[in-house]
Amino acid sequence: MKTFKDLSPAQQTRLQETGSAWIFKRAIQDNKSWATWNHIKKDDDTMKELKKIWLHLGATWTEGDDEWLQNFHKQYAELVGSNGIGRPEFTEFTRDGNIKKGPGKYILPGSPSGETFMEWVENYLGDEFKIGNKDNWNPADIWLIYRGEDVKKEIKAATKLAGPRTEGSIIAQLNQFNAIFRKLFVQKRVIGISLKKVSGKEAVWKEINVTDAYFHKIESTQMKLTGIKCYLGTKRINIKPDGTVDYKKEADAIKKGKGTTGFPTIETQDSWLLISDKESGTDYKIQIKNTSSQGPSFDNLKFEPTELGKSSARMGKATRDFVFDLMRTYTILQKFPQTWQQYPQSKASGDKPMTRTEINKVERQIKNIINKAASHGINVDWGGLNNQEVSIIGPINIRETLGQKNERWTANSKMQQIAFLNAVLDQTKDKTNDFCTDLVYLAAKQGRKGGFHGTGYGPFGKLY
Repeated sequence: MKTFKDLSPAQQTRLQETGSAWIFKRAIQDNKSWATWNHIKKDDDTMKELKKIWLHLGATWTEGDDEWLQNFHKQYAELVGSNGIGRPEFTEFTRDGNIKKGPGKYILPGSPSGETFMEWVENYLGDEFKIGNKDNWNPADIWLIYRGEDVKKEIKAATKLAGPRTEGSIIAQLNQFNAIFRKLFVQKRVIGISLKKVSGKEAVWKEINVTDAYFHKIESTQMKLTGIKCYLGTKRINIKPDGTVDYKKEADAIKKGKGTTGFPTIETQDSWLLISDKESGTDYKIQIKNTSSQGPSFDNLKFEPTELGKSSARMGKATRDFVFDLMRTYTILQKFPQTWQQYPQSKASGDKPMTRTEINKVERQIKNIINKAASHGINVDWGGLNNQEVSIIGPINIRETLGQKNERWTANSKMQQIAFLNAVLDQTKDKTNDFCTDLVYLAAKQGRKGGFHGTGYGPFGKLY
């Protein structure tokens, strides 16, 4: 029998989220209290179901899983405490997608045996507005609901399109869709919760996208871009006195295996934006990297912020289409070709080789990043290269990496990252900071920007 650690990350997430939902049901609906996590362990009825949840994904509960009892207890204590929601009357406690596949099927006690509430919401959005993937609207993992069938009727009555489906009518009804979900949250009839493993001594509960006061606060916030990391190499290449590359010497060095650029020099596939919210004392880093998680391959970029100090889990990636909408709003999208096929994929021959024109283009972008960053008062960390070296050495390192069979996608991704950084910085300092602020909120699914047709994100509580 497998243990928790033997499961895939997706299966581990299922167990964590379903376990939290069960603990919240016991605490709120069954009015259970536990002074410490050890008291949960001694609660036979609660533990019996937790072990059952583990078994349904083919894992057995072990002493090593006690850390999850500690996590569940921190979550429970904050959620039902004075800073949380207390113990409202709920009739359903459900994960966003029940465990329906694997060694067995599992439905949380008290939950409907058919589609979950958010599966219904996603189907309704698809049928009524031709919209899919509710994670682009609300990142909640579990849902606490009072009389779900009544809630569904109320949502339908308030948001069903009565006339022709036009852009204006869809936007109007989606705004109403968000408004009614905010009302249901305030009334404690539908509360979605986004869960992260608790990294501190106590959990923190925050209500997101619920009140106008919340929206006004984030709309008046301007974070600041404080730094950039984009490593392009550490090895020196042959530079002439006039600052250009001595290609003959470089070619000879590569043949001899001395002073080679390329594969050994681009140390990391990612780039980073470092962003600070001084008002709240919170810092963020936005990782810019390949979308693919199935091994190295050519792919487009994704944007994933992490709240520093809460690094046990990322905040969630910013939806690409929403990032592009944001760039379009700031009139910088035209500076950023959006797909990997628009960038060189080989060194000198084959699919879209990196020609002298492409080398010059990357060099110009790097120089522009250096100049704009300096005018904004921020530092760019190029790895082992300084500002004087990187505009010459960086493009050559990228070109040589394109010549490495198993590293071509790294160079392709780096060119996408450089183009993105160039576009973001090619604004005034204030506009760049505004863009970075909006990008953080897009990834966190916060605010009245982004979401379906730009109508904003749904309300949820964040427990972390």
